[in-house]
Amino acid sequence: MSGLKGSIWATGGRSRLQDSVPPARASSQPSSRPTPPPLPVSAPLPSSIPTPAPVPSSIPTPAAPLPSSISAPAPLPSSAPSSARLTSSQAFHRFEQACQRLRWRFLDLKNSYERALHPEKFGFTVGEAERNFKVDFHEFYVWIEQAIVLLLLVFDIEISHRRFVGGKRQQHRYHEEVIAALEETTCPLYEALGSGEVNMALRKAKELRNRWKDAGEGKETPPLKMYDLTWLVGQILAGLEVGYGIGAKKVETDSQGRSWADDFDDEMGMAVDDEWDWMVEPMEWESAS
Repeated sequence: MSGLKGSIWATGGRSRLQDSVPPARASSQPSSRPTPPPLPVSAPLPSSIPTPAPVPSSIPTPAAPLPSSISAPAPLPSSAPSSARLTSSQAFHRFEQACQRLRWRFLDLKNSYERALHPEKFGFTVGEAERNFKVDFHEFYVWIEQAIVLLLLVFDIEISHRRFVGGKRQQHRYHEEVIAALEETTCPLYEALGSGEVNMALRKAKELRNRWKDAGEGKETPPLKMYDLTWLVGQILAGLEVGYGIGAKKVETDSQGRSWADDFDDEMGMAVDDEWDWMVEPMEWESAS
């Protein structure tokens, strides 16, 4: 898949998304964002494992009777409570993370596409190669959709999957509403992702996502040669890059006139997001759709 040279998605190109646009946040205060601690180094395994102490033959009776009920432990803090609304800068930060993940998967998808087009070179049958690529594409679309949802949040447009719990039909409705939100002429991302060839590519990608999600189960699906996947993926990534610039300007505008305390809260929230734990959520609900 070529034609993306010089973009934020190019191999060896502008690999860091932060370099593709001016800084999104304009604050006169010094950044309070803490430097992430270095990853801990695991201690070497001991050469021998000591033998555990023998288990006593009888267990003494406790002095006091056990309570009839045990209170549940306090819940662990979440990286971003679902009830808390993300600010535009926090949503944009997550969008950046989703794009970084998407870029990683894009490189994998290119390699997968090469194997699918020339399976004999890699020791696969045509059927095996196509089935595996279709599963890879389905997973790739998950990250396209996640990036779009987060970019919409930058503009206070929320499409929560929690409204669509209750079966495959409801989940399909969610995927449709993500694209429909972009197609509203009042949407700030309409020109970038909601119209023209980019939108056509998104529509086709969603259609293929629905067709190919069962490819791993061996169900018959149309062959890859029927689709211009190079054009399709290239259009979508180009549209996301335009949307990236639009979102960065929105965050920069929102940051004007904000207090230092507001900036500090955002920085602390983004520091927690750097752990990437929030990314588990889309994979959990997507696996059931």
